[in-house]
Amino acid sequence: MNMLVIDERQVIAERHHTGMLRALEAWGFEPIPCDLLHYAPFGGSFHCATLDIRRRGTLESYGPD
Repeated sequence: MNMLVIDERQVIAERHHTGMLRALEAWGFEPIPCDLLHYAPFGGSFHCATLDIRRRGTLESYGPD
């Protein structure tokens, strides 16, 4: 489930991971299918490629309470 979370509903995920895209829709998310296949040899996908090094602001949780 290597994806990039945009907000509480939208996530960017690999276009060719159709099973995951369908599961995300079933769970109420709005997946945005994109291509990032050429990043895989470096050890990841959208989440790994965009991981924060330093963050400012307050901690926010989008999960259930």
